[in-house]
Amino acid sequence: MTQHLRAIYEDGVFRPLEPICLKDHQEVTLVLEITESLQGNEAESLPIWEFAAELARDVPVEEWSNLPSDGATELDHYLYGSKKTR
Repeated sequence: MTQHLRAIYEDGVFRPLEPICLKDHQEVTLVLEITESLQGNEAESLPIWEFAAELARDVPVEEWSNLPSDGATELDHYLYGSKKTR
């Protein structure tokens, strides 16, 4: 089984940021993807696609399925509340 979770490493221990269903002393294999937090002007120096990817990393996987599938064609509806065109 594969499960993605975000964690913080402090004092030699990984601390999950969300609840996790594991038994005490259950062995797991960790594959680390290190996310760098953007501070100050660092965000301004990134290309927009890298900045968007950095923001997207913080969105829980299950939330992506809640996005509308017609977001591009109905942009005015979702941004301004206008009637849908289709």
